[in-house]
Order: sequence, then C-alpha cells, then structure tokens
Amino acid sequence: MNRKFLILVTTLALAATVAWAQFGRDFGNELMNDPTGQALIQTYGALKSNYLDEVDDEAILRGAIEGMLEALDDPFSYYLQPRDAAREAQDRTGSFEGIGAVLTPLDRQTGEGVEILQVYAGGPASQAGVQRGDVFLEVDGVNVRDKTTSDVVDLVRGPGGTIVELVMQRPGEAEPVTFRIERSTIEIIDVASTMLPGDVGYVTINQFGSQRVYDQLVEELAELQASGATSLVLDLRDNPGGLLTQGILVADEFLREGDIVFQRARGVTQRIASADPAGTDLPMVVLVNKNSASASEIVAGALQENGRALVVGEPTYGKGVAQSVLSLADGGQLAFTSFEWLTPARITIAQQGITPDVYADDARYPNTIRVEGQGADPGQVIEIVIDGEAVGSATANDEGDFEFITVGPRPEISPVQGEAIVDLASDPALRVAVETLASEMASRAP
Repeated sequence: MNRKFLILVTTLALAATVAWAQFGRDFGNELMNDPTGQALIQTYGALKSNYLDEVDDEAILRGAIEGMLEALDDPFSYYLQPRDAAREAQDRTGSFEGIGAVLTPLDRQTGEGVEILQVYAGGPASQAGVQRGDVFLEVDGVNVRDKTTSDVVDLVRGPGGTIVELVMQRPGEAEPVTFRIERSTIEIIDVASTMLPGDVGYVTINQFGSQRVYDQLVEELAELQASGATSLVLDLRDNPGGLLTQGILVADEFLREGDIVFQRARGVTQRIASADPAGTDLPMVVLVNKNSASASEIVAGALQENGRALVVGEPTYGKGVAQSVLSLADGGQLAFTSFEWLTPARITIAQQGITPDVYADDARYPNTIRVEGQGADPGQVIEIVIDGEAVGSATANDEGDFEFITVGPRPEISPVQGEAIVDLASDPALRVAVETLASEMASRAP
C-alpha cells in the first residue's frame, strides 16, 4: 500500500477526531435559544403529553433526524437505523453469517416481495435444495410476502450454526416448499473474472463495499495471467462505489506513477493518494455506464487521466462527493456530505462524472417502461402502444386508475463465486471494449 496514502489517512482520522472534539460546543443550549429549536422541543413535548395514542419515542425522534437530512436536499446524506448500520458494518468486513444466496425484490417498483436471484454452489442454501426463482413466504414463521429485501435479509441472517426455517413458493409447484437450513459464514465476493476470446482477461467489480475487494482483485488477476491473459477489460458497470480505500488500492494496482485522487473540503484541496511503482501492467480498458459511481469513478478517472487505460461506455453517474460517517448514541449511523473528490487533473467528478474516451451504449437490459393513468372505465382494458408496436395492456381498477410496467430479465449470476458470466453476442458495450482494446494494442505494436 502507498505509504503516503497511509500517512494521509491517519492525518484525516486525526482531523476527524479534532472535528468531533469541536462538538463540545453546547449545541443543546444553542437549540434552546433558537425559536425553531424551541419549536422542535415544544412539538416533541406536545406529542408526548397530549397525542391521542401513546407515541413511539424512537420512531418520532428518528423521524426528526431523517427530516433534518431531507431538508438538506442532498441524496447522499442519510441516517441508518441501528439494524441497518450493524449490517453495513458486518458487510464491510467481507463476510457474514447466513445461507449463501443472493436476494432480490420480487416487485422491482414497490420493493415488496423477495425472491432468490442466485444460490452459491456448496453453500448452506444450495445443499438444502434452494433454487433461483424461489419466492419467500415465511422466515421462522414470520409472514414475509410483502416485506422488502432488507427486512428478509435481517431475518435470514443469524449466528453460524443456528437453524433458519424458510417456506418458499417455487414457480410451477402447487404447494410451498419448506427448508431448514443451518447458517454458516459466507464470504462476500465482489470480484469475478473469466477469459474472453483472444486471451483477453475480463474482471468485474460489483462494488467497493468490502475491505477484501482489493485482495480479491489480486487473486483474480493472478488466475487470469496464469491462464494466459495478455490484455484486460476492467468492468465497473453498475458499480455504485463504496470504500475509498479499496478504490485507491484498485487504481494503484494498475498504475506505476501519477496521482490517483484529490480531495476538496471547504476550499482546501489536497492530494489523497499517488501511485506506487509496481502493479499489473497488462494493456487494458475500463468499461463504465451511467450507474458507475463514486469509487468506481475515482478508479476510472485515475486510469484515464494517467494514460493507463481508455474508458469505454457511457458517461458515469457523477457522484463525486463523499460522506463523513458518525456512529450515533442509538447505534445508528449518520452520513453527511463533507468532501468532494477530484481527478488527478483536479477536475470535479460531482454531477458531471467521467466522460468515456469511446462511447458505447449499455444495452444489455431493455429499459423499464412504466405507464400510469386515470379516468378509464372500471375494468376497461387499455392497450399500451409504443412506436406502433403493442407492448402490453393494463386493466383499470374500480376507480378507473391503471398502471402498466415492463420488467426486464434478471441478470445471470454464476453459482460459483468469483466466476463471471458474460455474453459478447448480447453485450454490445463489451464488444466495443474488446475491439477498442485490440485496436489500441495494434496501434502500439512495434
């Protein structure tokens, strides 16, 4: 790891400690001396004393916290309730206690209902017979038909060696299927790879949320090179970011010199990390799309501006701000925007993202089409036509309202963790990336 980076991280940690010490200001007294602060306390007292029903202190106080953050109109500042904060902290370690399956919403618009997206080979769920497409009905006797993925995850996870009982509805089966599964330690694998034709290595990073992402990348790169890879596609599509440290380490793996990222906080700009003179030197391109954000944009920007790799795909999301994270007294977590990331050329990422060198539309999955309407006769069937082609129909309810939505196919995930499944025939952006890589290598050949 870059020594300068380690020193700077320590410095930032000390700075954060000093900043927290400044909270020694009597904010409680300031709140009481402010008319709006007094109104907040009065509202709390009125609800506690005179509301018709007994109020839930935690619910209304957490609602006040969430209301403060909503007032910032900042989508990146948020409050995590204690259970969510605990789960996120566990995920950052790179493992958790569970059954070894990927869960996804059954209804991707409402988020209600949960189904199995993938079952990892050799894991507890696989050994018990759980299959992709199974839908959760009950977990340990709790009805979860209308629960969210987060709710079900909380119920399914638990200490290793304990039993969880699942009642699932399997497509095509008339009766529900019951499973008793013993939980065990599940490693979170965020990096997967495979070989493409022409000795092109392919590696994808799903997110940077675990402290083991860099280690997993190094392992996958070693396997690709042992298999004869002579060039590389680094796929960061749909990668929402995560831990800055992991993003820096990943960028550093491919750089031998140059800056990686700068930070700006209230007008002060400083270098966060620069490259060590060692790493993987395979010719490469980076593949991104509109959902590539935060740490993935830092990686793409560093490799692009240092001339290490061409970036192929769509302009990225533009999430160039970072959050300070504060553990709260209730076990929850407060994240609030306090920094801005800049590329090596000190160009802001926020709102504008990384512009690819070669544009390629990510057309793997069709766009979701949603139509809502009202004023129809109850029970009337409305046909939805786009560019002269009928794409479906909707039936009006008793109030004459109707809704139509198309849901694209689920992405295919290998049951073998660390193994990527790609299809050049149905992935035009990946084809462009491979062609760009070949063209770049040819232009540099002696």
